[in-house]
Order: sequence, then structure tokens, then C-alpha cells
Amino acid sequence: MVKSQTIIKHRLIMLFVLAIASIIFTGCDKGSLGIKTGAIQGYIIDSDTNQPISEVFIKATGGLDDAENKSTYSGGDGSFVFGDVNKGKWSISVEKFGYIRALEGNEESNINCTIANGETIVLSPIKLSRVASGTKGILKGYPIDAITGRALTNFTVTQETPYNERKSKTFDSAATFRDTGWTGLEGGDHTYSINAVNYKTFKTTDIENLNEGNVSIGKSAYNLGTIKMQPLTVAVSGTLRNIPGYILNDDNLGQLTIWAESAGKTVATYTDFNDTGDTDAAKKLGSVNYMLYVPVTSGSVTVKCKLRGYDVITISSAVSIPTSNPGGIISGVDVDFNSIEPIKADLRVMVVSEEPTEDNPLGTFGTGEVARVYIQSGGKDVVPYSDVISSAFGGEVTISGVITGYNLNIYVINQNRKYHSGGIEGVKIPESTDIHPVIIQLVSGGEGSKGNANN
Repeated sequence: MVKSQTIIKHRLIMLFVLAIASIIFTGCDKGSLGIKTGAIQGYIIDSDTNQPISEVFIKATGGLDDAENKSTYSGGDGSFVFGDVNKGKWSISVEKFGYIRALEGNEESNINCTIANGETIVLSPIKLSRVASGTKGILKGYPIDAITGRALTNFTVTQETPYNERKSKTFDSAATFRDTGWTGLEGGDHTYSINAVNYKTFKTTDIENLNEGNVSIGKSAYNLGTIKMQPLTVAVSGTLRNIPGYILNDDNLGQLTIWAESAGKTVATYTDFNDTGDTDAAKKLGSVNYMLYVPVTSGSVTVKCKLRGYDVITISSAVSIPTSNPGGIISGVDVDFNSIEPIKADLRVMVVSEEPTEDNPLGTFGTGEVARVYIQSGGKDVVPYSDVISSAFGGEVTISGVITGYNLNIYVINQNRKYHSGGIEGVKIPESTDIHPVIIQLVSGGEGSKGNANN
């Protein structure tokens, strides 16, 4: 009995010792005799407004074995705190939809800190900025007619991408879109189009130097600037009839321009008559065709042409352009050159002789002899021939009504001595000239004549 009581007493003493040891060792681990835990405090603010941001998810990773994880959310005042933080290195990350860290200098995306035994660290304010996808933005622009320059009315702007955010808005005037714009748009990259009756669709994907046509909607209004909308067209076709033969070659047709005017402004132009598809037979008949693509927004137009050697010709003073038939053709807007007088000038031809010699005392154009002057273009006379009577080895004649602007060939033949003949080629009289002088010297030996066209 005594022995049993002794055993129980020893066991109680052992349990008491173990309890005391447990208390001591626990104090060394967490109490004043051991490692103390610390804390991390901080604030989340908007980098633009310096206002607190709530509901930001903050995560801390680190600790003694670099394997501890803690997380929390910022409060209404933007503050957060991690308590009971073991000493060691900690990495802190923040996350909120629509925001991103506003990094300065060489800052890293995560915040790193080291907690000493029992230390509380207060971090510098963590700044976040809104990303485009988290903002509401504004799109602006000023659509005008690319030809007339008139501001558009009643057009529709469509946000094309992303597809799940596709929507449209109609504006009554370009001024409204320019000044107020389309407000409340989701931030991010989008493509847009603009549609208006009688105009080709404008797409931001067609803008050069714009990455895939994406417009970045953000905190600042995005301005497309002046948008030139291309109007749909109606074709105006016609024929230039009875054009003089000296004009009907590719080089000369290259000097022909036809255009349409509306309110004094050119709205369509055509110059490529070397690619009209006209047959040589048609050109020999003195006719060439043209085609003008006139904007349907022009209303009534005046069709004019300018051909070298002619004043500006009005082909039609009033061609009505319908807005209801884009892509159609208005034909029969013709002009007859038989009723149009070209610009003409006087040509003063001075015919001179070679110096007389002992063997040929009359020279090549002796006194009293007659020289006949021919003026041709394209192998045909452009005016009747004229005669010049020599006086002291030379003479002159003024020929009226000579065409301007085109190459002329001038031939002179001594009518008294037929073996004296020749000519000069490529004489061109400027349109603005009243009298154009040409000097031609008859040359002996059947070698023709030498001349100075004074071009």
C-alpha cells in the first residue's frame, strides 16, 4: 500500500515538471523570452486623384521559411494591415479589376520588405491607376464630305469590336460629334465605323499608322479629327466630236482635261484619254469618249474641258446629279468642236536668201522672185499657202489665223527656181501670242532651208 502511494506521488511530480517546462518553452517561442511577431500596414490610393481605393485584394508571401501566405482587402479608407507576421522577407502584391500598379522609376510590381523580430512596418502609399478597360471614355470626330468639304448630318457611328460590346449612336450633325462626342464608352481598344446615306463607309481600320484600326478609349477623349467621307458617285459620260486631226494623237490628248464643277469647286476630273478604249477608227473620225465620276452629293454640276490651243469650253452648264441612283450613268454630255473656235495668232514669216556669189549673183532668193509658204500640222495645211516677193534678197508675209499650242511644220519653195525648197519643223506658237516671228533661209544645192522658229 505504501509503495503504491509512493509511485502515484512520483508520477504527479513528473506531470508537474512537464507542465512547467511546457509553459517555459512556449514563452520562449512566442513570449518575451522568444521570437515576437510583427505587422505590416499600408494604404492604397489612386495615382491621379490621391483618393483611397477600397476592396483592393492584398496578398503577402514570405516569413520564416518563405512559405507563409496571408491576404486581406483594403478598407473604405484604403488602409490594410497584416498582423501576427513572422520575421523574415515578405513580398506583397495588390490586385483590383480595372487598376494597375503606377510604378515610378525602377519600382518592381511587388512590394518587398523585411520584418525584424516584433517589428511593425508602415509601407509607403501604394499607388494604382485605372487601366483603359476600367474607364468610361469619349470618342470625337468631325466628318466632312471629302469632295465639297461640307460637314455631314445624320450619320451613325458604330463600335465594331469587341463583338460583345458592339453598339451604334446616331448624330444629327458633325458639330455635335466634334464638340460633345460619344460619351460613356467602355475603355480599351476598339474599332469604329461611320455610315451616312450616299457615302462610302469610313473605317478606322483604313487609317494609316493606326495599329489594326484600334482606337484606345481611356481617361482622355479620343479625337479622330477631320474625317473625310468619300461620297458615292454617278458617272457622267460624253463624246468630244469633230476634234481637228492635228490633235488626235496620244501626246496631244494628254493635254486635254475634263472636269465637273459644283458651286465653283472642282468635284471630279478626268485626264487619261490615252486609256479610254477608243479605237483608232473613232479617233480618225475626230471623236473621243470620256467618263467623269461625279459625287452624288454635288447636286447640279457644270462640265467643262480645256484642250491645248482652245479657251476653256463649257460642255454643259447644268447637269443634275441624282442622289437616288449611285453607280448610274448620265450619258450624252457631248461637245462639237465644229462650233468652237481655237485660239489663233498671226505668224510672221521672214524668208531670206543666202549671200550672193559670183557663180550665183541672185543668191537663193533674188529680188523679184516669189517664195511660197506652206504651214502644215499632221500632214495637212492649217491655213492656205501664202506668197512672199523678194526685195533685196528677202521678204516677209504675215499669215493670220494660225493655230496655237501645237507643232507646226513650215515649208518654203522658191517658185522661180524649183530646186530651191525646204522647211523647218516643230514651230509652236504659245496660246497667249498675238504675232509670232519665224525666220527661214533658203539654202542652195537642194539641201532644203534653214530656219529660226524663235520658239
